[in-house]
Amino acid sequence: DPDLQCNFENGLCNWEQDTKDDFDWIRIQGPTPTVNTGPLKDHTTGTGMGHYLYIESSEPQEFKDAAVLLSPLFNPAYNGTCIFRFHYHMSGKQVYTLSVFQRTVSESKGRLLWYKFGNQGDKWIRQTLHISSSKPFQILVKGTVGDGFTGDIGLDDLSFLNCTLYNEFCLSFKGNLPTISTTLSGTSAPATLPMNNCTENEFVCRASGHCIQMIQRCDFRPDCSDKSDESGCAREFCTFEDKTQCGWYQPALEHVSGTDSIKNTNTFKWELGTGAKLYPGEEQHCPSTDHTTYTEEGWYLFADSSNGEFGHTADIVTPVISFTGPKCKIVFWNHMNGSTVGSLEVLCKTGEKTSKLWTQSDNQGPQWNRAEVFLGIRSNFQIIFRAKRGVSYMGDVAVDDITFEDCSPLVIPDRPCTLGEFTCANKFCIPKDNLCDFVNDCADNSDENPAI
Repeated sequence: DPDLQCNFENGLCNWEQDTKDDFDWIRIQGPTPTVNTGPLKDHTTGTGMGHYLYIESSEPQEFKDAAVLLSPLFNPAYNGTCIFRFHYHMSGKQVYTLSVFQRTVSESKGRLLWYKFGNQGDKWIRQTLHISSSKPFQILVKGTVGDGFTGDIGLDDLSFLNCTLYNEFCLSFKGNLPTISTTLSGTSAPATLPMNNCTENEFVCRASGHCIQMIQRCDFRPDCSDKSDESGCAREFCTFEDKTQCGWYQPALEHVSGTDSIKNTNTFKWELGTGAKLYPGEEQHCPSTDHTTYTEEGWYLFADSSNGEFGHTADIVTPVISFTGPKCKIVFWNHMNGSTVGSLEVLCKTGEKTSKLWTQSDNQGPQWNRAEVFLGIRSNFQIIFRAKRGVSYMGDVAVDDITFEDCSPLVIPDRPCTLGEFTCANKFCIPKDNLCDFVNDCADNSDENPAI
C-alpha cells in the first residue's frame, strides 16, 4: 500500500514531527553538514540526489536531546501480523541511540520495541519489527543525541506491511466491525478447504483455493494472498511479549496433556518468564529484565534449573522450515548468569540427522548477550535450542528476541541482469562484488565457480 510506505522523496508522507520533543528530524539530500558522521547518500536511490531524514547532533542540541517521529494511527494488529520495516544509518564516534516505541495511549511514551546504541558503521541497515496490539496503536521513532557533534543518525525507507490505517478501517467497514474483528482475530477461518484443483503435493491457500508448491509453505515468504502458507510456521521475529512461544514447542512435553499437568511436573524444561515474578535471590541466576523492553514486566524464554538434575537437557524446537535463502541466519539474545550454569546449544535437525551449529557454556555475566548463527540454504529442517542443566539450581539459561534474518528464498527476477550484476546459472542477479567471496549468493554456487 503506497500510503504505508515513505522514502522521503516528497516530504514526510503521513508521518509527523512530535511537538513535545526537543528538536525535529531534518529532511536532506547528500551528506550531513558534519564530516565523519551521518550518511553520504540516501538508501532509496543510493545517490546524493535521494532524500532521507537525520538528526543533527551539533549545537544547539545537547546530550540526550531527542527528536521523535510519529506514525499515523493503526487498527489493532492481531497475531503479530503487522510488520514495520525501516533502514537506519548510525555512523560516528559519538552516536547515541535510535529507538522505536509503540503506544496505545496518546501523549504517552509507549512501550519500547527495539533500540540500537552506538556506532554501527558507515552503512544503511535494514530492521524488521513484528507488531501485535489488541488496541489501535501508533509507532514512535526516537533519535537521541550523543555527547558530541559526531552523532548524526539517518532514517530512510519506512514501510508497514499487513497493517491497516485507523481512519481507513472506520470508513471502509463502518457498521460491520464485529465481522471484521472476528476475521482479524483469526476465529472465523474456514473449517473446510475452498474449491481447488491442487494435487497431494501442493498446498491449498485457505482463502482463494490457489495452489502453491509444498516447498513454498513455511519458507518465510507469504505466497498466498491470505498468508495461510506461513500460518503455524516458525515466526520471523519473536519477542515473547504476546506471552506465547511463537510456535516453538518442546517434544519431550508433547505427550503430557493439559497445561496444569505440565506445570506440576518437576521436569527440566523451557517456560516463559518475567523478572517481575522472581523470588529474592533469583536475580543472581535468572534475568531480572527481558531484552525486548528492558523492564521487569517484559517476557523471555528460560530453562528453569530449579527443576531436573545435573546433565538433564531441555529442547525447544521450531516447526519444520521448508526452504531458506543463501544469507539466512538466526539472531538471538541469551542470558547465562549464575555459579552453576550448564550450556546452551543451537542444533539443526534434518530428518533423523542432528548437527550442532553453536554452543556456549558456563557463566557469561549478568547481561543479555547477542548471538548470530549462519544457516544459509537449507530445506525441510528444524532449529533446536538445547539447554543443559548444571550441578545446581543456580544456573538458568534464557533466550529472547529470536530473529530469522534474510531467510526467504531467492526470487528470480523477470528482467535481465544489469551490467553491474552477475547472472547466476539459475538466472538470479547478484552484485558483481559478491563474486568469489566464499558465500553461495546465487543459491546454486555458480558465483563461487573456480572457472570465474
